[in-house]
Amino acid sequence: MSGTNLTLTTSDGVTIRYDDEGEGRPIVLSSGGSAHSGHWVLQRDALLEAGYRVIRYDHRLHGRSDVSEHGQRMSRLGLDLGELLTALDLHDVVLVGHSMGVSTSLAYFSIADDAWDRITAFVAVDQSPKIVNDAEWQWGVRGITEENVFDAAYFRYDWLKDGFEPDLPDDVRHLVASITPSWEDFPWDKAHRLLLDHFVADWRDVVPHIQVPTLVITGRDTPFYELEGMRWFADTVPDGRLSVFEHSGHDPYLSEYLEFNAQLLDFIAQH
Repeated sequence: MSGTNLTLTTSDGVTIRYDDEGEGRPIVLSSGGSAHSGHWVLQRDALLEAGYRVIRYDHRLHGRSDVSEHGQRMSRLGLDLGELLTALDLHDVVLVGHSMGVSTSLAYFSIADDAWDRITAFVAVDQSPKIVNDAEWQWGVRGITEENVFDAAYFRYDWLKDGFEPDLPDDVRHLVASITPSWEDFPWDKAHRLLLDHFVADWRDVVPHIQVPTLVITGRDTPFYELEGMRWFADTVPDGRLSVFEHSGHDPYLSEYLEFNAQLLDFIAQH
């Protein structure tokens, strides 16, 4: 059934809300932490106009979905994604993840025995497969280490302090400000366990086993990651490529949405 504000009840009893619009090849959009399906509006419009079926969903705790007290871990978010794909019986899917939505996708890849029967292309926007930096990995979130990761998850360590995110274009800034719920409305007080699980996860072993063409996207001015880490991601996927948005930070799908949409549509058409 197509429409907006549709519901899926997960196997552990949580209501996930999603929009399923259009016809054609399905494009599933998985949002980042504290964001939700409404923030994909600029991609939704472009994809529908191009003749695709667009499925945007809200993670548990996010957007319109249940603010659940349980299941606040990346493996459960990955399972939620898998249950949505199964419930809608989706195949030939282009899966697009941003930030934590990338980690959700990697979690899904790691646990689903039918992932490659459903997913045929993957887009990963500005997310390292390992957030914590250590002696052997320096491409996680800048400043987060084994010593301060718990403090970072509970905001006792300000891992956002070194950010230099470019300002959004005025039209996008006004659009984002009109989207509800806003980023400021996110229940951060309930998200610490999820954030900690997100931070300590290590998906590097999943990356070389991704069996579909993969586009890794980052912004030149992302406040979180080093370009070398994004290049590692793209080079480690068997069929991967990297695109760097020169005037973006963490959110090129907003900062440079016209170019982002053009590259997304081109990638989909090629695969």
